[in-house]
Amino acid sequence: MDKRLFAFSGGVSTILLWPWLPEWELGILLLGLSTLCIRRRPMMACLLLGITWALCYSHWQLNWWHYPQLFQRSQLITGSVASVQHREQGASRLIVSLSHLNGQALSPQPKVLLAWYSEQASPKAGDRLQTISHLKLPHGLHNPGTFDSARWLLGQGITARGSVTGTLSHQRAPPSRRSQLVAHITSVTEPLAAQPWLLALSVGERAGLTSDDWAMLRGLGVSHLFAISGLHIGLVAGLGLVAGRLIGWRNGALLLGAGLGLTYAWLAGFSIPTQRALVMLMLWLGLMVIGRFWSGRRVLLVTMTMLLATQPWLALNQGFWLSVLAVAAVIAVSQWFGGRGLWRLQAGLTLLLLPIVMLFFGGLSWLSLPVNLILIPLFSLLLIPLLLLASLLLYPAPELAWQVFSLLNALFEPLMAGLHWLNNSLSPWQSLSAKAQGMGFVLLLLPCCLLPQARALSVLAITVVLLSLPATPDWEVRALDVGQGLSVLVTQGDNALLYDTGNRFNSGFNMADAVILPLLARLGINELDYLVISHDDRDHSGNRDYLAKVLPIAHRWGAWPDGQRCRAGQRAQWGKLQLTVLWPTTLTGHSNNDSCVVHISDGRRSVLLTGDIEAKAEQALLATGQSLQAELLFSPHHGSRSSSTEAFNRAVAPDWVIHTAGFANQWGFPSPEVVARFEQQDVEQLTTGELGMVHFVAKDSGWQLRTKTRPGVWYHQLNTWLQTAKPLE
Repeated sequence: MDKRLFAFSGGVSTILLWPWLPEWELGILLLGLSTLCIRRRPMMACLLLGITWALCYSHWQLNWWHYPQLFQRSQLITGSVASVQHREQGASRLIVSLSHLNGQALSPQPKVLLAWYSEQASPKAGDRLQTISHLKLPHGLHNPGTFDSARWLLGQGITARGSVTGTLSHQRAPPSRRSQLVAHITSVTEPLAAQPWLLALSVGERAGLTSDDWAMLRGLGVSHLFAISGLHIGLVAGLGLVAGRLIGWRNGALLLGAGLGLTYAWLAGFSIPTQRALVMLMLWLGLMVIGRFWSGRRVLLVTMTMLLATQPWLALNQGFWLSVLAVAAVIAVSQWFGGRGLWRLQAGLTLLLLPIVMLFFGGLSWLSLPVNLILIPLFSLLLIPLLLLASLLLYPAPELAWQVFSLLNALFEPLMAGLHWLNNSLSPWQSLSAKAQGMGFVLLLLPCCLLPQARALSVLAITVVLLSLPATPDWEVRALDVGQGLSVLVTQGDNALLYDTGNRFNSGFNMADAVILPLLARLGINELDYLVISHDDRDHSGNRDYLAKVLPIAHRWGAWPDGQRCRAGQRAQWGKLQLTVLWPTTLTGHSNNDSCVVHISDGRRSVLLTGDIEAKAEQALLATGQSLQAELLFSPHHGSRSSSTEAFNRAVAPDWVIHTAGFANQWGFPSPEVVARFEQQDVEQLTTGELGMVHFVAKDSGWQLRTKTRPGVWYHQLNTWLQTAKPLE
């Protein structure tokens, strides 16, 4: 049974690896093959059945995309709010389940993520909306080591995103008992300084936690304590079992444990992590009721199979795999140590999870083990039981509930202040480069070679990691995918030059935290030799000051208040590379045409960075008589038709041109006229919005392109799939 469950779950999970989304007719063929295999090869049949179900489910969920001009114009949508995500600053985000599109009923009802920019209070869960919205594909920025928003959206079951541009009707849902209780807890705890922590632990409402709070939780490796999931549900259910047995209520102990676990999950709003934990808990308690014994492995496999069978896209959800791997680690450690010694179990679990933390988060907290050894018992034996008690006493004994909340406040205030101090003083979180992650993974797997059953697998994993470590080329050029904006990273080993920084938005979202800093950490780069700002437009300079605060910068060129202004003729020798400023000769006062144009060359291969110069600046630059030749050209002004004149293009004579234009941007960059000019010159053209980050490596034979197509799997190429896919019949 275990092997068949594993095969089915593995079949569904192959959705993580599909290079494209096959046509739905393939599911019929796979179903036929699984039927033929069911007697002689049942594992193969289960594997094929899992693949078939994942394929059919994906087409079923995406079939509404075939609505005419769905992503080309604004739509009238009607639906109910499934959940609301409040942010520290900027727009709230609504997850809306659509029932109608332009008056036409939808089945299944797709989920969309809508940004709420109105100054009015955002809708609440359960409210019904009729709004006008311009929907977009779940397309995300694509850079190594950065957040994969496309995968995250589909993993949440969300198949489109957009913003509310006009609300035609808003029907508020009558407050549910849970929402009334949450509001009551919120009002009661309002005078308490620790309210954000109390709400996060009691009802799963984490909007009150600041970015500094999240940085502290990550830095100390204790984020899991404030995400209501298996640890909390299992703990509360365990308290119910213990309480039932202490009072001699043997037959009702299981019922009490299930009731408390269900109550806590209800308080948390039945979030996806609590649903996973609840399924496993109820399965385990049900087995105890009927007197059956299953191993922890089987319980985990059955839970995985049930969840993936009901929602195959959970395989795309990172949180799902964190939960599964954490439970698997608990089971493995319990078997190895025979359940003896809480501290030994916790230490073994922490060490076993280190490779998983590195893989998912790109770093480690060296304080995670000692801090968790202290906090997990503290939360388990004191804080969470008190919090649950206070919540249950709110209505029958409000005065007593207030006393318990006050006690919790007195405990949380110094605890959180101490944790913040610890994180700020010691900075325990260490981001690791890709190379360091590979070596760390090898070191962490070496002890596993001592385990007889894991020896062969560990040796294989170590060999794969060592073989995958790349050699460092002389120098590299990366055009970062920063949406509609520009940021180019030029590296020589660990030395780096950054040309422009992408945008920074009023909502707080910025390309420094989202793209630049994670990529630098992945490459093991801790400082910049040069930060060149072409001009003051925000899509080029938006993160200039922020990067100057968080990174050491040796040389500041261009549009800096205190840097070295760019002037034609300015030169610098940077390692093996010659940096030459070709423009401007004098400042004209026109922001775009005053862009700093930089030529970088090692004598054999070269790149030309042009900022936002337009036709007038291009003509003036040609008139100076300077050599503009470069094999690699960044098209001026993102490929706008006001730039890239034919004379300028011929003077540069590039082999490659990169258009740094956002996906489906409102200006239509790169313009058809510019694309046609380069096509006439037989120049290879690349667009960051389509390919993601464009990566070139300097070779003896010239530039080698590392990203010939948009990298990744099918959910990174949904736009291409949509243009050719057939609707379900």
